[in-house]
Amino acid sequence: MENETKCTIDTYFYVKSDHRLVKVELSKLLYVECIKDYLKLHIQNQRPIMTLMTMKMIEERLPQPQFMRIHRTYIIQTSKIDYVNKGSVSIAGNNLPISAGYRNDFFSFIEKYTII
Repeated sequence: MENETKCTIDTYFYVKSDHRLVKVELSKLLYVECIKDYLKLHIQNQRPIMTLMTMKMIEERLPQPQFMRIHRTYIIQTSKIDYVNKGSVSIAGNNLPISAGYRNDFFSFIEKYTII
C-alpha cells in the first residue's frame, strides 16, 4: 500500500469497536480521550465508543481547526466548548485540561473568536 493517502474526514467516519464498525458523525463528536492504547470517543447523547487507534492517527484525519489538540490525551471539537478557564475547557459538563505544550495555540485560536 505504497500510494495510500491520508485524507481528512468530511462528515462521518467508521471505527472498529466490539468486533463491529461503528459510524461516528463529526457533528456529534464532542471530544476524543486517549486511554493507553485506546481512544474513547465522547459523542453527544450517546455512550462513548472505545476503539484501538492512536491519537496521532485520528488527529491527522480530523479537520482543523474544527478539532484541536489541547492535551496529550485530549482532542476537542472547538464548536462544542461551553466555557474556557485559565487551564481547562468545559464540554458537556466535563472539564478537560489544557497542557502547557498546547496552551499558546489554543488561546491564539480562542482569541480570534473573543469579543471584549
